[in-house]
Amino acid sequence: MEREITFEERLEEANLLLRYREYEEACKIYNELLKENRSSPELHNNYGLALFYLDRFDEALEEFKKAIEINNSFALPYSNIGLIYLNREEYDRAEEFFLKALNIDPKNPETHYNIAVTYYRMGKKKDALKHYEDFMSLCGQDYGNLKESVRKIISQIKDSLQLAEGSQV
Repeated sequence: MEREITFEERLEEANLLLRYREYEEACKIYNELLKENRSSPELHNNYGLALFYLDRFDEALEEFKKAIEINNSFALPYSNIGLIYLNREEYDRAEEFFLKALNIDPKNPETHYNIAVTYYRMGKKKDALKHYEDFMSLCGQDYGNLKESVRKIISQIKDSLQLAEGSQV
């Protein structure tokens, strides 16, 4: 007799599929799991992420909002909503949600990186620099290639800020 696969095992499978970029398959499992448990903010958030990576932004936004309705102190869905707005080039809205996420979880390096990108695109170089530097101080041993890119960006921003200050003298 085969034992039935538990909810937790199916959730772990969906999370692995998400990690390995099998977004369609992950969505199928998340959707099934939500029929059994609609009160898990992590489940809504991860389903939203899978939808996001499939460019299904409106559906992803709804899942992130559901996660926040269940637990408004869960930072990740705020950050993920910020990513949607960043992708849509709605920088003011992106900033709003990244700041909400950082208010809850100020040590998340990815949120600092994403708000830095937002500020850079808005032309707010000093704000971008601060958050790129925060990213570097919080990311530890992770994010190898990204850290190298961020080091270069920080250097470029510092150079451009010095040039701007020099031309104002």
